[in-house]
Amino acid sequence: MSRLDELTTVALLEGFPMRHVMPALASAESGFSTPRELLADLARRTICMTMLAGSGSRWVSSIMEAKAAGHTTADPAAPRGLYGVANRMGIGPESIPIAAYALGAVRDLGRHVIVVRGWERDIEDSILRPLSYPLGTWTFATQDAPGGKPRGHGDAAWQTRALWSRAEYVIVNFGGDASSPLTAFSSLAVLDALVSYLGDQAPGLLMPAAYVESPAYPIDIDEQGLPRHFGHAKLQGGSPLVSHGSSSGHGYTNVGVRVYRSKALLEAIEAIRDDHWSLQGGYDIPGNVSAGDDPHGGEFALDNVDAKMAEAGQARLLAVARPEELSPVKSLADLARFEDDIALVSEDWAVLRGLLE
Repeated sequence: MSRLDELTTVALLEGFPMRHVMPALASAESGFSTPRELLADLARRTICMTMLAGSGSRWVSSIMEAKAAGHTTADPAAPRGLYGVANRMGIGPESIPIAAYALGAVRDLGRHVIVVRGWERDIEDSILRPLSYPLGTWTFATQDAPGGKPRGHGDAAWQTRALWSRAEYVIVNFGGDASSPLTAFSSLAVLDALVSYLGDQAPGLLMPAAYVESPAYPIDIDEQGLPRHFGHAKLQGGSPLVSHGSSSGHGYTNVGVRVYRSKALLEAIEAIRDDHWSLQGGYDIPGNVSAGDDPHGGEFALDNVDAKMAEAGQARLLAVARPEELSPVKSLADLARFEDDIALVSEDWAVLRGLLE
């Protein structure tokens, strides 16, 4: 058993203390002299898909309330990822949109598919160019929204499959999260090392996770250290999973990055579409929050893909994420916590630059 095989199964808790050396360990196991050499190779084989298509009902409501009170001039129609916050990355201007953290974390990891519903020029002008994204490395993809409502990130991945399915790996992240470039690169590098070591038996999903006290969305793992159930409320009809994990009250929970083998991602999406989508009623996936009387159907979440892979034993965790990465912005009330947490997470930009020198 390789060391990375252990760190993604029976030795999960040993991952976090090794987070600063994880890229070097993965490079060695994949046969590269340095993390920089591995990064250059992986970037040619990877698509990074960042979700920026929606604002969310809580965000829009909070903006409307703040506008009514005269506390903001923000446009409630704009993606929440374009809302300005302090820049702690060490690159770019002093103020940067929220989504710059997600896009900054994956900038050097491959070509980019940015899922949107408009606002492309604003994203280019306020995020991509200030972060020195190389010209020609990104493509915008507009997510169709039946009935005026996007039908989930799984549906977005289905709609954009022609743009990512020929890559070897797909990184997915989300525009409202406190993303870490060290977590993203380490996860991609470790999955590639597992593929080199295990071949066809390698997992289809490597999910970076944090070990925290009383996780809101716990991940149940089996005796081999493999995730079997994810506690996201979207998979439980709106109620989080009751964890059967550690008696200490601590447990694993995922952060806003997922790394897939593209072939496995496509197979899982196609299977879910075959089983749970119809032209007449859209998506009807058991366990998801009910669509009610919406004639266009419910949501297809990437959480459904993750659950399918976990149930088949095709998912693994890499417990290298900081607890502060669990800081998504869902409303204006989340901004203070986000800025505090991202100040700590942003230390990873300097760490990664040191590893790549």
